[in-house]
Amino acid sequence: MKRGVPVILMLLLVFSLSAQVLAEQGAVLWKGEVCGDVQYQKSIEAVAILNGRVYAGCSYRQLANASGMVGIYYLGTTAAYSSNGTFLWQNDSGYVVKLYPLPDGSVLVGSMGGFITFDPDGRFVARNLTTNKLYDFQITGKDVYAVDGDFFLENGSKLYVGHLYRGTLLNDTVILNGWTLNFTSLVSRVRVGDGIIYVGAGFPSGYVGPGQFGYVYGVLPNGTVAWTVETGQWVRDMELWNGGVLAGTGNGTSEGRVYMISSDGKVLWERKLFYTEDIEVKGDTAYVGGMGPGGGELVALDSSGKVLWNQSFPYRVKVVRYADGVLLVGTGKFESRNENGTTVIYSVGSLYAVDPTGGDILGELPNLGYVRSIAVENGTAVVGTASSAFYAVDVEKLAGKGGEKSICGPAVIVALALIGLLVRRR
Repeated sequence: MKRGVPVILMLLLVFSLSAQVLAEQGAVLWKGEVCGDVQYQKSIEAVAILNGRVYAGCSYRQLANASGMVGIYYLGTTAAYSSNGTFLWQNDSGYVVKLYPLPDGSVLVGSMGGFITFDPDGRFVARNLTTNKLYDFQITGKDVYAVDGDFFLENGSKLYVGHLYRGTLLNDTVILNGWTLNFTSLVSRVRVGDGIIYVGAGFPSGYVGPGQFGYVYGVLPNGTVAWTVETGQWVRDMELWNGGVLAGTGNGTSEGRVYMISSDGKVLWERKLFYTEDIEVKGDTAYVGGMGPGGGELVALDSSGKVLWNQSFPYRVKVVRYADGVLLVGTGKFESRNENGTTVIYSVGSLYAVDPTGGDILGELPNLGYVRSIAVENGTAVVGTASSAFYAVDVEKLAGKGGEKSICGPAVIVALALIGLLVRRR
């Protein structure tokens, strides 16, 4: 009798782990691909889903050497798929930084050159260019707020420029017909609050550049700068929270801070954490992901800046999304390998489901590739990787929630049969 108990416990453990593995393996609903024929290193930097229609933007840089001058072209393709994974269309769009699907099936593409609209069949509708590289935008009703930026090296010195645009969404097209605010820094993040527009300066998540600088600006609806907070490090991401904005910074490879800033420009608190990549806010809790000295890090913060819990990962935490009571955490890295004298870049990483209350890992899709983007609708997550591949994922199955509804599968049958034999023998 005493020797049988540990055996039963072991079988139950095997059953539990096997059920979790089966649930995770079945979490991928289908796989899509964009610009698979492109030979350059590419990445699905933006994904979106609305009314079941899935959009994915593949981005890459093409190097050209003409007359001794090296030129860099930021190129990309946007594609649309149906909810069951059926390919619908694709079209050249330039280097995609953000996608904004519209209810009629059209999609607004924020590319590095500006805004492009494709109709429901993927036909080009309109283009509106920005002066510099478009990094971020937010649409509230019919109002559009967008930020661009760039830098130039002149005589050994660095020159940063940027703009905040206010425009209008008219007939599914962005018209930059409002005011434009000039900055002497590279602005790359914008969040529209109640009566104040927050603008973050610095190379955003996913990009790097020379020098260290960082600011958060508070801009009034008329386009006037009301206040400035200097961070000294690149503002990598920002999110509205508790009537203000939470800004995360990055410096070097693992250093960074988070700042809680009120709508009138007061720093309510700041905390040293790690190199921030992404911030997700849900209610009274903020989730900050990034890179620490030992690998990827994810922390939960309360409204006072207290760390509620932290979780570590093998690779950089690139993106965090809250979905149906679960945190989806995308991690990864680029890995260089020398193969027959040629340097080959590999995309390495995984997608995790994490309990938002305590930080426990509920499930994992290993070896998915470096996860760069996530969008969620009605329990389905669209996950873009640092390759031409993206995936539609069942959030419940990834988190192991689907197994609570029924007992099924070969692992369960085998475990129950063995337990039955042991009980009869005793």
